Amino acid sequence: MSEASGFEKFMERIQQRPLPQNPMTRIRILAKELAEGAAVGLWGISFRLFRGQLVTSDDQQDLIHYLSQRWNDAAPHFGLLLSNGYMRFDAGENDVYITKAAFDLIEESEPANIFISYKRSESAAFALLVLARMKAAGLEPFLDLALQPGDDWEKGLKERIEKYQYLVALLSHETLKSEVCIKEISWAIEAGLSIIPIWHNGFVYKSGAWDALSVKVDAALSKTHTIRVIEESALGYNNALVELLNRFGVMPD
Repeated sequence: MSEASGFEKFMERIQQRPLPQNPMTRIRILAKELAEGAAVGLWGISFRLFRGQLVTSDDQQDLIHYLSQRWNDAAPHFGLLLSNGYMRFDAGENDVYITKAAFDLIEESEPANIFISYKRSESAAFALLVLARMKAAGLEPFLDLALQPGDDWEKGLKERIEKYQYLVALLSHETLKSEVCIKEISWAIEAGLSIIPIWHNGFVYKSGAWDALSVKVDAALSKTHTIRVIEESALGYNNALVELLNRFGVMPD
């Protein structure tokens, strides 16, 4: 594999971004990452296709490894990139080229819908900070400040979570004693959302330490790559927020 260290660094960076379930968002992410790889010289801007499938060659090994490692060989069909303007076909050369529309995605944040789960007594201030920074970056986060209490609050909350792509779980010492927080994480797992845990206030999750958690919730919180607020300081929280935004392709100044 050419420029192995560069490829590994590229993969480490992009794999911090969860892959959503939404098909159109997956197409955008593939187009964006193909452009990113071309921009750093891992592969060229053109590819040879045969019946919509990539024709491999010696100078495309990084691309082959990217598709295998990132997408488990189940990336969106390249024809979908063509039909959405992220590639163009050159009939004379029988090649496809990455278009400017794909390169423009590099500067954009992903249009992701994000549900922020938190326990008010533990993480209210942090949740508001996460909300503000995400909105400023052009993302679409939701915080349950707008929910009205009532008989149907649980049904309404579950239905709302099922419409989202990501759940950011702010975890502190008492968070997982909250029945509501546990339900939010459980509903998100059932609906196929990508879970992004953030530990703060010195919290460290230990698998098996919480009897109220199901096996699926325990696995999601123990095996998912976690963002940690390393120190209780403005810098510590800012570093965690920068890492969070990086998951969505946002590179703060």
